[in-house]
Amino acid sequence: MGRLLIVVVLLGLAFEGSKADCNLGDDFKFELTPCDSQGGRWRVQVPTSSDQFQSCSLQQPKRVDSCESSCAAGQFFDLSSLSCSPCSAGTYSLGGAVLFDSWDTLPEGFHSQVESFQSSFIGRYGNGINCTAYGWQAKGDFLASLGGPCAATVAVSVRLASAGNLSYWYQYSNRDVIFDFEAQNEQCQSVADAKEYRWPSATAEGEWHRQVVQLKPGNNLLQWKTIGMETYPGKPVLIKSIEISGMAKSPSCTPCRNGTFSSSGSRKCQECPENHFSVRGASSCQPCNPETEFSPKGYPRCLKRHVCTSKDFYEAKSPCDANNQTRTVYRWLEPKICMAGVELPQPGPKHPCMPCNPGMRQASSTGATAGATSCEFCPVEHFSEDGGQCKTCPPNTTPNYGYMFERWAEMPAMMSSTCRQQDGAECGGMAGWQLAGSHIHSGRHHADGAYLLLSLNVPGFRGKGSVVGGRRLEVGRVAFTFELDCKAKCEFVFMESSDRQGMTLVQSWSGATSKHEFSHPVYTNDSYTFSWAFQKASLSDFDILSNLLDADVARIFSINVTNTIDGGASVCLPCHQETEELGCIPCPPGQYVDPNSTQCTPCPPGTTVSDPLAYGIESCQPCGPGLSSVDGVTCTSDCVFQGDPSFDLSALADTVLIRGSRLFTASGAQYYHVFNISLCGKIQAQCSNNVSYQMDGQTSQINSFVCRTTMVPSAWSEEEVILSTQSVTLGDELVAVTKDTTFMNMEVIEEFLTANTSLHFYYTTPMATRSCPQGRTTVISLMCDPSKRGNGTIVLPSKCPDGTCDGCTFNFLWQTAVACPVCKEKDYKLVKGECTLGSQLLHYLAPTNCRVLGDLPATKAVKCQNHIPVELQAIIGGTVMVAALLCGLMVHFWRKTQRLEYKYMKLVQNSTSGSDGAELPPAESCALDDGEEEDVHFAQPAKQNFLNRIKAMTRKSEGDSSAFETIQLTQ
Repeated sequence: MGRLLIVVVLLGLAFEGSKADCNLGDDFKFELTPCDSQGGRWRVQVPTSSDQFQSCSLQQPKRVDSCESSCAAGQFFDLSSLSCSPCSAGTYSLGGAVLFDSWDTLPEGFHSQVESFQSSFIGRYGNGINCTAYGWQAKGDFLASLGGPCAATVAVSVRLASAGNLSYWYQYSNRDVIFDFEAQNEQCQSVADAKEYRWPSATAEGEWHRQVVQLKPGNNLLQWKTIGMETYPGKPVLIKSIEISGMAKSPSCTPCRNGTFSSSGSRKCQECPENHFSVRGASSCQPCNPETEFSPKGYPRCLKRHVCTSKDFYEAKSPCDANNQTRTVYRWLEPKICMAGVELPQPGPKHPCMPCNPGMRQASSTGATAGATSCEFCPVEHFSEDGGQCKTCPPNTTPNYGYMFERWAEMPAMMSSTCRQQDGAECGGMAGWQLAGSHIHSGRHHADGAYLLLSLNVPGFRGKGSVVGGRRLEVGRVAFTFELDCKAKCEFVFMESSDRQGMTLVQSWSGATSKHEFSHPVYTNDSYTFSWAFQKASLSDFDILSNLLDADVARIFSINVTNTIDGGASVCLPCHQETEELGCIPCPPGQYVDPNSTQCTPCPPGTTVSDPLAYGIESCQPCGPGLSSVDGVTCTSDCVFQGDPSFDLSALADTVLIRGSRLFTASGAQYYHVFNISLCGKIQAQCSNNVSYQMDGQTSQINSFVCRTTMVPSAWSEEEVILSTQSVTLGDELVAVTKDTTFMNMEVIEEFLTANTSLHFYYTTPMATRSCPQGRTTVISLMCDPSKRGNGTIVLPSKCPDGTCDGCTFNFLWQTAVACPVCKEKDYKLVKGECTLGSQLLHYLAPTNCRVLGDLPATKAVKCQNHIPVELQAIIGGTVMVAALLCGLMVHFWRKTQRLEYKYMKLVQNSTSGSDGAELPPAESCALDDGEEEDVHFAQPAKQNFLNRIKAMTRKSEGDSSAFETIQLTQ
């Protein structure tokens, strides 16, 4: 409507004939109206400012009959002549297409948005995360998104006049980021077959992939999204270029970016050659001063040459001649960017060649280097201890094949070195890794951000490997020693790739690193390419990089690969042989070679063979707590644990799914995790992807004890489809089942330490990743809860929505009645019924603190028991004795009362008779006569207890016939 109003206004102004004609560019510009129902449009003049409405006269609108036609490549649609015209020099045109490959700023029409995730949990997805730094940002040659714990979107809306294609180049090597592309039409519906293009496949470090998406005519909204699942930034997702075809006639050509040029009518711009430069929109490149300046290919400016020093050349060794002699030679670092200064030193005198690496020998070269010598591996069944003469292995021994590179006089035949720029192009004349005798280093004079790649091809290993329940057996091992000498930011990564698993980042280091040895086990027998990549600066710092950080270098001192199917041997090991066989015979699984008898000997019970060579009893390693092994191959658990108490968890043998917290943004982006757990591994847990995010040839299914899949809800047409992606293993090995709350470097979190927690299952995944250098671990704690029947409930930590707060250590609490100890016979409660007709019923009750396997013992009838229990007999006897004593005391005191009553009656009777006239005789004197002495003796009475006193009173009442009571005086 706005443009139609402009047309009306311009029509009115066109009839003002008194005004001067307007000038194109200064006073007005041409624009085309949207296509109308007749399939045409109008060309109208639009004033450059509001003042031009009054100062000049505009022309009448002109009809353009077609909206669909477009110009050829190298041409643009000239609105003045309404025809196609060739692009001028310094510009280019794709015809009905548009190309975005310069990212100094976000191009016009692009919009960027970044949001943080919200969750009902309080934890690592809190409100304190600033997502501004994690959005899509223009970084000069790239459009980059760091991921992080945020959702970032960059979108552009285009209108296609005809069916066309979207083509973009990207780099996506960070597996902790979900990379998502969506294309929607005018009704905000996803375009047909868009699901096929939604999940771009992962790339290796430094590699670029091209994705092509078919688009239909009309408006199309194109969106690239990244969803980070870790708090650290990691490697960014990069987009190098975006090309869209099927556009309407382009009204202008695009200027060439800095460092490129073009002639008239060009479809694309060409890079300036070395030692040349150009600015934006240049028709040709200008040369640098060859004496004082230089520039790399496609560079926007010239750089000053510095004075040559000893750092601008390096020392090398000439090929060994037929006499095994070599000499030191000196070569300039390529490309040479210094001037004047020092000169190359003269070659040194001849001296004996450096010995070959262990397992190798000197051999004569053929072809162009005839007469020279080089190192090669010893023949089959031979070995070389110090890289000298090869020797035949003694009888009953076999060579221990491998790759042992400790001396770097020449590049081994199975190794290669390359240099790639940030955009994936070759580094031109720049060399890759360079030999230095005692080590191999990344070299100098490489542009910032360039990848220095060193690769080693290994056709296979001799071991079989196994991951079945218990310990994971390795088939070989890669070890290397290195150091990083970096003044600025740098990164060193170690990767492995195979036909079966694709490219995997094993470990990475950043910044200055002292001499360090790293060892990596290999668990699957396959052909591998092991790669070491060095980059002088992090890709997240394009805006602050300085050019040519020559001081930063990586050095590799040694590389050792064991148990390979080829290579050389530095030692021969005893092996098992049969009399009718000519060579060594591998021992059966679970057995080792006895060094004394060279016979195969089974490993002791409870141990497994962990060494791929299985030589000596030390190759048999004990299983972890709660695990056992009967075949010497794997440590397993049958989910039944004997002891005090005992546990039977066989009811939990099936796999169990757990859903994590749903994480979402305000705009609707969301995802959640689903965990699959196999407690004892009888049935392996499986996690699979229904979208091909992984690299070509990489499996989309994972089998392990514990695994996790990322679920991304999305609406396709009218039904909701849950997409699963980024399946990872969280537990390849069950290493222990114990009551202990810590094992190795794993521990149970404090929240799950309860009184009813019975057992803890410890799992490990030794594979290192960028976010988890030590691999991932999982701890499942079982809690006895009689109220949770069946599988019960699995609880996640309250502060971590996905079972982990750091992305590497996972904890789960499994509440179930199955986790209660198994009831023993002594635990049952016996209840006896009353005796009826000579029999009684015996009932058994189950206690609440243990688990009954099967049915309780049946209620049974038994004869009544006639004998009285000893306890009851003692109670009855005591009761009878007390009752008899009380009865005796009652009789005693009654008889005593009767005597007292009788005496009293006698006294009353005598008193009555005395009052009638009878007089008692006078009493004699009670006093002592003169001369008498008082002779009174007091006997010490024996200590009388209560029973003795009763006996004494009884004797007095029976033997004393006197009417008077005798009272014994005591002291």
